[in-house]
Amino acid sequence: MTTPSAATPYLGTMPDPGNGPFGEFQAESVFKLLFNAAGEGLLVVDRQGRIVQHNPRLNEMFGYTEGELDMRPMEILLPDALHSTHAQHRANYDKQPVQRSMGIGMDLRGKRKDGTIFPVEVSLNHFTIGQGRFVMGLVTDITMRHTAEMGLIRSRQELEDRVEQRTEQLRAAEANVRKALDTERELHALKSRFVAMASHEFRTPLSTIMGSVDLINRYTEGTDEKVAKHVTRIRSKVREMTAMLNEFLSLEKMEQGHVQPAPTDFDIVHLCIALIEELRAMAKPGQTINYGHGEGPSNVCLDKQMLSNLLANLVTNAIKYSPEGKPVHLSTAVVDGRLRITVADQGMGIPAEDQQHLFDRFFRGSNASTIQGTGLGLNLVKRYLELMGGTISFNSEPGSTQFTVDLPQNMKP
Repeated sequence: MTTPSAATPYLGTMPDPGNGPFGEFQAESVFKLLFNAAGEGLLVVDRQGRIVQHNPRLNEMFGYTEGELDMRPMEILLPDALHSTHAQHRANYDKQPVQRSMGIGMDLRGKRKDGTIFPVEVSLNHFTIGQGRFVMGLVTDITMRHTAEMGLIRSRQELEDRVEQRTEQLRAAEANVRKALDTERELHALKSRFVAMASHEFRTPLSTIMGSVDLINRYTEGTDEKVAKHVTRIRSKVREMTAMLNEFLSLEKMEQGHVQPAPTDFDIVHLCIALIEELRAMAKPGQTINYGHGEGPSNVCLDKQMLSNLLANLVTNAIKYSPEGKPVHLSTAVVDGRLRITVADQGMGIPAEDQQHLFDRFFRGSNASTIQGTGLGLNLVKRYLELMGGTISFNSEPGSTQFTVDLPQNMKP
């Protein structure tokens, strides 16, 4: 603080010596000490805007030496661009002086002697001595706080930019997914039309072939064994192709949700016997299809067509994957209101590494690449069972495979 003089009188008010612990001179010393030792910049300005008193911290904050600021216009502490406007602000404050923090919500700046600008916070108060009115300012250097705030603002802005960028990426991804879904729907519809068309168009020539083969067999029956052998072979291949078409068509109908169970009453034994007679022509030389019904009644209430397709798939697989001369066993039983069906063969078995994928669509076992098939049969079996409330399990090892189907004896229509 500058030394009090005629030009810069000490403006602090003294307490009544009789009302406090300090005498008059000791009180003045204490107030001078407090003024000088303040951790923030203090200055007193007269009505003309001249600095009449300040403390050492203000010199230190603005880079001045003792005495340099005495009676200087206080605008010397402001950026040059604010000099003219500040004089008007000071005049307005002099008209209605109040105690307040200066520039709330504003970005206040101070200017050091070397010209550098730094952020400040200012609080104002006014007092009168004699005929003179003075304004006291408390100036705080908030450079560190301002730097931290600016860092926080930058971080928030960077975060907002990243969020916006990520949002745009998500919007683009969503648009791509929608486009892909639309494309998939179009492809799915095209596939559905193709499957329906192919099934219909292939069925017609296959039916014609089968009819012609039946006529050939009738005309040559008992006359030529070679012809009969070829007729049997043609029939077998036509049945295989028809079965494959049926699998594709059934899968398509299921994926479209067009297949629902239609339970009817029928005899499971009669169904199995008729199926065996139909599939016997597919058996390899020396193969037999053995059937037996165990305990329980034979009447059931299920979807007859689904159950027939299910049995045909399991028995056909057993025939295909068994060698010549090995029997296929089909058995049924009804116990405690549940229909149990088992199909067992003495074929190549299912490799352990393939078993977890056995019911996947289009899956073919690693040891079945030379055997004709679509890889849809067991997938369709599982789908049929899901629709009828049944389950399927299997046990397999080289030389033996058994599938076990469990169904309710009666499905309520």
